[in-house]
Amino acid sequence: MSVEVLPTTIVVLSAQIRALLPEWLQYSLHDFEFLSGGYSNENYAFSVDFGASRKSYVLRLPKVQQPFVNRELEARWYDVLPDHIGVKPVALDTVSGAMITAKLDGQILAEVFADNFAEQDLLNYVKTLHGSLPKIERHYDISELAKLYGVRAPEFDALHLGQSCHNDLNPWNIIVTEDGWRTIDWEFVGLNDPLFDLVALHQGLELPAIELGQLCYEFIGYVDEDRLTNVHWAFWYREWAWADFQIRSGNLREEIVQQRIVAMKRLANF
Repeated sequence: MSVEVLPTTIVVLSAQIRALLPEWLQYSLHDFEFLSGGYSNENYAFSVDFGASRKSYVLRLPKVQQPFVNRELEARWYDVLPDHIGVKPVALDTVSGAMITAKLDGQILAEVFADNFAEQDLLNYVKTLHGSLPKIERHYDISELAKLYGVRAPEFDALHLGQSCHNDLNPWNIIVTEDGWRTIDWEFVGLNDPLFDLVALHQGLELPAIELGQLCYEFIGYVDEDRLTNVHWAFWYREWAWADFQIRSGNLREEIVQQRIVAMKRLANF
């Protein structure tokens, strides 16, 4: 959802944009909108007049420093990420995390999935995505992540940290375009169990957990209920730990408070 931006805020945003891209000083900036989807970043859509053409962009402004997020690694990741998967930055400040990308012309998957797609589409997408991802140099380890979030490290069987994964593959991070689905927000990319991305996308759409077994069987080619249960639990533990950290850091956005409540209920069912 987009929201109109106050003139005083536009002045500040314009200065930040031109600081990131001084070569844009000569161009006019227009059509600022606040994009409400980001939980730990503020995102603003805007357009730039390049002479006779006008192009649309998104400015990302991190709110607070996030555990695990490494902006230099993020910049290197965008350098090797294939063009058809996501969208590369026009500018990325590795100190502040401020970033400008082209605005994708499409719709957020969370808003169009129910009327246009089925679970098989999720399976096909994650398979295709993982088949195209370069190797990453760090692990997305839930136990180590818990320590960074300042919560008790969970006791569970270690996940298969063998494949590059998005690790925040929720349906708000996928844009449905005419050229296919595109994935954004790669801050948490790292080696993980590939089932984690499938579970994250499936559960982010609030689809019945009972259907996960068949999807995972089709995904990995065999039945492994213990592995699926482990990944499913780890996903909801991460959802709880992340939300708990955000709340303790003063980020009291309603959706984050609700995420913590929902995650606690899901964990209680295991």
